[in-house]
Amino acid sequence: MQKRRKHNLKKRRQFTYLLCLLIIFMIIVGPWVWHIEQLGEAKNAYNIQKVNEELRWLEGHGGLLNKFSLITDAKLWLELNVGSQDLESKLTKYQDDQHRFWLFLLHLQDGKMTEAQSVIGPMSGTTLGQLGQALMSLAQGDAEGSRRLLTDSEFDWMKLPRQEQTLRHLTLAQAAMISGDHQSTKVELEAARGLESNNPACLSMAFDIAIEEGQWAKALELSQSIGAQTWRPKTTLFETKKAVFAIHENNLQVLSDSLASLKELLGGEACINYVNGIRTINKGQLQEGKNLLEHALNSGLDGGLKADAQKAVEQITERQKADKALRSIAEGNAE
Repeated sequence: MQKRRKHNLKKRRQFTYLLCLLIIFMIIVGPWVWHIEQLGEAKNAYNIQKVNEELRWLEGHGGLLNKFSLITDAKLWLELNVGSQDLESKLTKYQDDQHRFWLFLLHLQDGKMTEAQSVIGPMSGTTLGQLGQALMSLAQGDAEGSRRLLTDSEFDWMKLPRQEQTLRHLTLAQAAMISGDHQSTKVELEAARGLESNNPACLSMAFDIAIEEGQWAKALELSQSIGAQTWRPKTTLFETKKAVFAIHENNLQVLSDSLASLKELLGGEACINYVNGIRTINKGQLQEGKNLLEHALNSGLDGGLKADAQKAVEQITERQKADKALRSIAEGNAE
């Protein structure tokens, strides 16, 4: 009986000891676990300020945790979204598909098409590689080619990470808009929102749709929402669309600001010619506007802007031919 009591007492002491160790462990590790969870939630919500805060806390208190891929990838993800001077050198060190795809996106964002192709080329045959080639096709103005690449049934698109699935739907939406398929544009945007409702690119796509459909009040609201995301690096596409919107609104200050921003961006010269061409056409100066759009195309305009400019030039050419024919008929009747 006494031995049993001693045995039970020993077991209780061991249990108490283990419980104390567990409590101490939770006190020590708990804050790290909580902050890592907060970091993941902030990333999913694209709460850049919160991501920054959590990474700073982990950098100061995380110790060896900062070596884990979960943390290092969060830092790279942040730099890819907000811009970084030395991100290219950091990503070049990796050889796995995910980090190589990020390097491809960085080159594509910077307008470095040759470098982008050199990264994505060796990834052909993979789903990420197929997505990259579709993005390249879209940047080169081949919307239909991009759509074909992204609807290839040989690839299991559902196996892509969620952010890349979202990017695929947004690329399909952009390609559909260029092709004039407005219904598919909206369907793909909603699919992207269903995956990542807080993805800033969804907001940009909605702004593009509003501009395309002439929903000017909605475009103003979306433009202000995008502008409030001060962490976002400026892009030629958004600044160009904002400038076109400013032309419609006759907002010379916003137009001037966007043109000034485009001057600082790679490929901005072509976009400035595009904007000035649209502005000139709206004034009724068709030939001058056509010349500016052609200059924009020759300067390397790409993507949806390239398709828009080509369409506008073709329309002006057809109108000029029609006007010439009417004048000939009028002159013949006068004789």
